[in-house]
Amino acid sequence: MPANSTCQFCERVTFVTLGRSLLGKLNETKLADSPEAWFSHLKAGAALGIRLWWKPQNNLGFSDRMTAGLAGGGGTWTMEILLPGDTSERWAARWEVSNREAPDQRIWRVTYARVSKGKSSPAKVGELSETIHELEESLKAIQSFSKKQKLEIFSAQFEQALDSIESKGRNRHGYHQDLAPTGFLSEEAAVLLDACQTAWVFGGMLSWNDLWFEGEDQGTYERVSERLFEAVNAGIEQAATSSIGELNV
Repeated sequence: MPANSTCQFCERVTFVTLGRSLLGKLNETKLADSPEAWFSHLKAGAALGIRLWWKPQNNLGFSDRMTAGLAGGGGTWTMEILLPGDTSERWAARWEVSNREAPDQRIWRVTYARVSKGKSSPAKVGELSETIHELEESLKAIQSFSKKQKLEIFSAQFEQALDSIESKGRNRHGYHQDLAPTGFLSEEAAVLLDACQTAWVFGGMLSWNDLWFEGEDQGTYERVSERLFEAVNAGIEQAATSSIGELNV
């Protein structure tokens, strides 16, 4: 897992369970010191699959889109581990900077904690084709606005995301081409993930979130931005979860 492109800036990825002492202090107990060890734990526990969930936060009056570039911002992502007997566990991540000057740029320490355990959540009902269509329409709307404002760099990025969809995956533009083993995801899910990561313009310096316009253009900017942000998050959530199919748990 350390060789995967999603971990290239991570010093470590560990997994812990949470508990409280007699005095009420929250304690962490390490369960696994790597994703590989965690997967082995899940296998030993007869886990049936993993669902990815995104939940809006919009804390302190700030939209999740505006906090997406901050650690812990952009809404809450959790993994639901499906277990026998219609039960499941929820796991959430905490990202912390360790050594900003690390020569290999592996500055992040990532800790996944089991935050709850109980009855499984109902699966979301939806077709990948519908999610792809909404992403495509939101991209067309924001690209049209981007071209009107002569934002060539962003317009080109939206064009690439649309090309991922329109070429049905023949043309891949996403940075992370190793999100899943070859053949693990359906063609639609792979296309959706590629388009989603290519369409992501909401984090980092000089991002789409840093723009401001006068008059009615600002209202249009807010609408097309929020629509794309929601479409991208929904696409990631559904594409990643689609691999487990229908389970009787």
